[in-house]
Amino acid sequence: MKNASVLLLTALCATSCTFGPDWKSPEMSVPETFRGKTVGTGTMADLPWQTVLKDKHLEALLNDVFKANHDLSALAHNVDAAREYVTIARVPLFPWAGYSASTSKGMNSQGGAGIAQTGGITTNPGSAALSASWELDLWGKNRRSVESAAASAAAAQENLHNLRISLLRQAACGYLQLLMLDEQLRIAHSAVENYRKSLELFEAQQTYGMTSGLETASAQAALAAAEADIPALEIQITELENTLSVLAGRAPGRIARGGRLSSFAAASKVASGIPADVLARRPDIRAREQELRAANAEIGIAIANYFPSISLTAAGGYASADLRRGISTHRTGWGIGANADGNIVGILFESGRLRATTRARKAEFLAAKDNYEQAVLSAMSEIATTLTQREKLVQVMHKQEEAVAAYRKSVELSMIRFKAGTANYYEVLQSQMLLFPAEKQLAAYRYQYAATIPTLYTQLGGGWK
Repeated sequence: MKNASVLLLTALCATSCTFGPDWKSPEMSVPETFRGKTVGTGTMADLPWQTVLKDKHLEALLNDVFKANHDLSALAHNVDAAREYVTIARVPLFPWAGYSASTSKGMNSQGGAGIAQTGGITTNPGSAALSASWELDLWGKNRRSVESAAASAAAAQENLHNLRISLLRQAACGYLQLLMLDEQLRIAHSAVENYRKSLELFEAQQTYGMTSGLETASAQAALAAAEADIPALEIQITELENTLSVLAGRAPGRIARGGRLSSFAAASKVASGIPADVLARRPDIRAREQELRAANAEIGIAIANYFPSISLTAAGGYASADLRRGISTHRTGWGIGANADGNIVGILFESGRLRATTRARKAEFLAAKDNYEQAVLSAMSEIATTLTQREKLVQVMHKQEEAVAAYRKSVELSMIRFKAGTANYYEVLQSQMLLFPAEKQLAAYRYQYAATIPTLYTQLGGGWK
């Protein structure tokens, strides 16, 4: 027994050994600015989404998304499962105990090979035993397993955060797109009304021979195109409302909304912060880092599999030839090995499986490292692009607003000329045919500009805390 104690103490001291590379957070250089853009220490990603997206209808929509979205709920359950797997991975680090018991009833008067003769007396033999075992984590395999499971659980949690901000972006951009479609539908209805008046006027003039068929045909074409726009826009609105309803966990239906794109975009300010902040905030990058950590731990598990598995076991119990008489013997014991017989279990030959497994785990680590670095580069690119888009869209909107103002002035002047008798109404129609498409395009530019707010906010890692 003394030798066993010495061996146990030696084994316990050896459990500090852990194979495989220890984890170090990846270092990756990032630029100091987003493609030369001026940055400050503050970032809009630090703000709550309610502060960034100031619209009561949008806030109500997003609250429903976060509460009732089924994809978000399903991923949350997966996160719970991943956490339980961490608990399961920790189990081999601790001793375990078990029990067994048996009883029977019978009589044997003739005996036979291997059969106890009872002389015709009915007996109730039985036994009960307790056992305990503890696998010595000499090589750190179990600890690496816990590390891998914990990293996988952390990655699952970060993926949940990433889905949350992805849903925020989808819902917010979809809501803004609805405002754009509403504006374009209003423009289409206005165009139909004006083109119809023009057509009626030209038809009347043609009746009296005051105009040719050119003006009438032009008015008919403009009216038909504007009328076709209305159901096309209504289809887009219905489809988008249904999509947003599903995101919010609702049956397809109307999405409440209010306000205009111009006021939403004008009231929004951005602050991007410094590029290095993105690595700490963006959950997709954090998830790739945890996946890299799990892959790193798997290398240690693969290396530890080269070495034998050693367990300390002990068992003791009670056995009786007849439970009614209490005739019993007691037997206790201890052993070192994978079972009570004192075996040490290891692998001598497996046709290169262990080497192949180790090489596979190292290759998976390198793949995870590439995925992490790609996520960082993609994040930098996305943010730099959105910052540039926002800057350039301001110029685009201003020029388009100038164009719309000029077309409106053209319609106004041509109407004055028509009323003064110095021009025919065809001049008015031509001006209108330039104005209405320009107004629709301005609405599209305003949407693109406004959408840079939720886009940049989520790209910077905001919206999940």
